[in-house]
This record gives sequence, C-alpha cells and structure tokens, in this order.
Amino acid sequence: MVPEIVDYALVVAYLLLVGVLAVRYRRGEIAGRKLPIYLGMCLTWLAYGLLQVAGDGPVPTGTTLNDGLDALAVVLLVAGIYLLYRGWRHGGDGTESSAASG
Repeated sequence: MVPEIVDYALVVAYLLLVGVLAVRYRRGEIAGRKLPIYLGMCLTWLAYGLLQVAGDGPVPTGTTLNDGLDALAVVLLVAGIYLLYRGWRHGGDGTESSAASG
C-alpha cells in the first residue's frame, strides 16, 4: 500500500504539469500539433490521481463530493483519451502534414 500523502502529491504534481504545459505553450515552446498529445497525457494522469484520492483518500465513500470527484475523473479520462486519439490521428509529430504538402 502507498501512503495517502503520495496520492495527494500525484494530484498536485499532475496539476503543476498541466500548468507548466500551459506556460510553455503560451511562450511558443510547444507546437500546436503536439499540444493535444501532451494535454491528453496530463489529463489521463490527473484522472488517475483523482481516482486514487476519491477511492482511498479523505473523502468518505458514498458522499456527494466523492461521487463528484469520480465523475470529474471519468470526464478527464475520456477527454484525455480523445485528445490522445486526436493528436495521434492528426499527426502530432508533424509527419502527416509534411508528407501531404510534399
């Protein structure tokens, strides 16, 4: 078993990662084509962290807050998977766009 503090640290780390991703995108360090893949990865990891906190964390099972965290985690997971698929499908590494123009 992992201590509960690690679950909280995971959620905080994933939120910080999303923040760093937003700052790097705003500065122009991340290409727009790679953003869906990076954001999809962050959202799926954040969903995992929220499920850990809601499952064995301080929020009692069966409460409205626990159900809300579970629902938020599922929404984040679905959005993350969609963004990963979209980034993969539309050539997140730029190979499809360069092949189409040549």
